[in-house]
Amino acid sequence: MAIRFKYGGVSYTADTPQEAADTMALLKEREADIAHKRAQSRVLAKFGGPMEQIKAFVSGEAETPWTPEVFLSFIDRLGGAQQTALAALVKGRRVPDDELRKTLKVSGNQALAGVLSGISKQAAALNIDARDIFTFENLRSAGKRRSTYAASDKFLEIASRMDWPGPQYSSKN
Repeated sequence: MAIRFKYGGVSYTADTPQEAADTMALLKEREADIAHKRAQSRVLAKFGGPMEQIKAFVSGEAETPWTPEVFLSFIDRLGGAQQTALAALVKGRRVPDDELRKTLKVSGNQALAGVLSGISKQAAALNIDARDIFTFENLRSAGKRRSTYAASDKFLEIASRMDWPGPQYSSKN
């Protein structure tokens, strides 16, 4: 019995479950390769020169997971709310939870946690520790819990070098 599945809006047919799994793996690999080449082209367009020069552009390469290529791949994986949250952290350096919720137009910390969890999941997919992107600190004042979020120094450095966030992330909401 034929196995039918869709990937990227295209229908495929396989004769066995193994063939379907192998085909899906090849399609995912091809998609990742295309995304990698796209990010590489964007880096070359921004900085020019061979990839070795671009990688050398990022100081302390052994101490950070961030290269221009990895940064662009990461940003491309994020949804709009996730990018807006990171833009706020990059611009504000340290942002209280109420301000971050206002920026994202979410009403509670549960919704905020969903956005931040999405950032962490996308980072993990690229083998990047979430703490290489942002940190948070919980405080209690008058019995009320407050959280403050901050972009990591490593993330601030690569964001600055990549000229991110752009003007589309204005401070006006």
